Parts: sequence; structure tokens; C-alpha cells
Amino acid sequence: MSKKTKFGYMASQMVRLHKTVLTEKLDKLGITYGQIGFIMQTVRRPGRTQDELSLLLSVDKGATARTVAKLEKEGFVYREENPENKRQKLVYPAQKGLAIFEELKLILLESNESMLSCLDSQEKELMLNFMVRIIDSCREQLGTPINWDAL
Repeated sequence: MSKKTKFGYMASQMVRLHKTVLTEKLDKLGITYGQIGFIMQTVRRPGRTQDELSLLLSVDKGATARTVAKLEKEGFVYREENPENKRQKLVYPAQKGLAIFEELKLILLESNESMLSCLDSQEKELMLNFMVRIIDSCREQLGTPINWDAL
């Protein structure tokens, strides 16, 4: 079996390489790779519950709670009690999270362009369409919402 047929290995390699490409730039913003989705989602749609963030980002609830707590401690987000369900916390962007949002979007766009630079525009579109189909299929098989947000 050639390495081209080992999808899981290739997917994990792409994630590791993406993380490596971004690490230095994220360090300058004061965040980690694992915090990107939480900041992006919190700024784009303030007031989501931690459970909603877990589902959208495909992250377990414990990791979500730890990440949100760390982001809150560092001043990127804040949590408020949900008036409709006192046991839930709603997550909102703090000023520090709002302040880095545009630069973070630019960093992510540049990293995507860099990683896909070996493909022409038609290949990029095909690749991204295939990835969406794979993600939707996996989410459907797992019984999680298909209406996830792309960062």
C-alpha cells in the first residue's frame, strides 16, 4: 500500500504541518493552535454555549471547558450565565479577542494560500469540495450536526 492511500496519516500530516506553519505567528498573538477555532467562533457568533462550541469544532466537552477557561484567564473571552439555563455559560469575545480577530483571519488566509500554492485554482476548489464532503459524511456518521462553520 502506498502512502497515498493512507488517508488518516496524510490528514494528520497536513494538520501537523499547518500547525508548524502557524506556530510562530500565533505566538506573537499570544494564542495556540488549539485556541484558533474558539476565538474565531466566539467573535463571529457571540453568546454560544460551550456545548455548541464543542459540537461545531468537534472537540470534546472537557477540552472545550479547559480551552475556554484558559482563554478567559488570558483575557480573550468572557463567560456569562445563560439566563434561560442557569447551568450553562455563554461565551463572548473580550476586547483582547476582538483586537486580534482581523490579524488572525489574515494569518489563516496566508497559511491556507501557502499550503495550497502547489495547486491551481481548479484543483484547490476540488480539494476543498472533497474535504467538505468528507467532513459532512463523517459528522453524519457520528450523529453530529452537519451545519459546522468553516473558519
